[in-house]
Amino acid sequence: MTALAAVLALAAAAASIVSFLLLRRVRALERSLAGDRGADEALGSQIQAAEEARNRTFAILESMAEGVLVVDPEHRVLVANSALARAIGSEKARLEGRYSWEIFRDADINEMIDDALKRRRALEGEHSIPLSELVFHIRVSPVFGAGEFLGIVAVFFDVTKLKQLEKARSEFVANVSHELKTPLTSIMGFVETLKEGAIDDAANRMRFLGIIEDHSKKLHRLIEDLLSLSRVESGAREFKSEPVDLEALLRQTLLSFERAIEARRLKVESRFSPRPFVFRADAKAMEEILSNLVDNAIKYNREGGRIEVAGSMDAAAVRIEVRDTGIGIPEADLSRVFERFYRVEKSRSKESGGSGLGLSIVKHLVERHGGTIRAESRENEGTVFHLSLPRGS
Repeated sequence: MTALAAVLALAAAAASIVSFLLLRRVRALERSLAGDRGADEALGSQIQAAEEARNRTFAILESMAEGVLVVDPEHRVLVANSALARAIGSEKARLEGRYSWEIFRDADINEMIDDALKRRRALEGEHSIPLSELVFHIRVSPVFGAGEFLGIVAVFFDVTKLKQLEKARSEFVANVSHELKTPLTSIMGFVETLKEGAIDDAANRMRFLGIIEDHSKKLHRLIEDLLSLSRVESGAREFKSEPVDLEALLRQTLLSFERAIEARRLKVESRFSPRPFVFRADAKAMEEILSNLVDNAIKYNREGGRIEVAGSMDAAAVRIEVRDTGIGIPEADLSRVFERFYRVEKSRSKESGGSGLGLSIVKHLVERHGGTIRAESRENEGTVFHLSLPRGS
């Protein structure tokens, strides 16, 4: 919500109440002077001008994204635009002419309107609409015309997305702090142990240094993942359109995971049609996508399990599947696996060294290519990730 938007909303709403009351008074005067031809003609011109002014202000109100409510001193709703009607789940025609307490089943909003009418002062505050996720910043202002109090104008600014972003940022900072603190605490603890004399203990010295090295690597991976995610989300990273041979890329990726695959006795299978499986995309991004998905399939697979990578394409799209026979993902968690730092089994993820950012990076990279990704899974049976990319991306 900007200051300019607030000023424009209040100005349009104030103009609407003035033009509405002016037209109502002119029509009352018309009835009192009925029969006077000269007066009729003069009043006709005034009525036309008043109606044109009212129509202009009403058109402005209807085009506004903010909800606007105009209430007279007797709490009767004079004007309510469509944006407000949608926000409270009603119809515009059902709001005008009713009392404000009839359309808001909410004590806080009604109290704000009542206070503004009684004290004839401006008020503002944030309020959540019951039974919905909507959050509004409400600004209520009194309207005066020729020294007379005409009522109040309430403007409802939708700040739902802003609040969600603030919450996401707060959670992100908390998660990053926690993820950084855990390995740092271990590193500092073992360094202190070595300084206190353990460095002379030949039996444990190398073990402690190995633990410090492992946690340092975890920190490095976390920072690299954070930087990668930040570049993709901010749009700072540039993407190329170049030929990508996915089969060759998979062979290269599997070489970097060779030890982990052998240690868990996993079998890797691939199916590509057509062959060679070449399409246009950003080669570096595709390497990151494939690497993260294969890494995920290794970490959460069963010993002696299987990993399958398949690719197919038609004139419109390239489709890639990465399947494993691992522990699977509970249905309740399936919709959240692409969230930053979200872990299905936190203890298991910690042991495997996961940062909780891999799938989030994959999702953003796929979406930057104009594609989609989804996960299917059944507990204790395995998981499959389905990617779809535009053929010309």
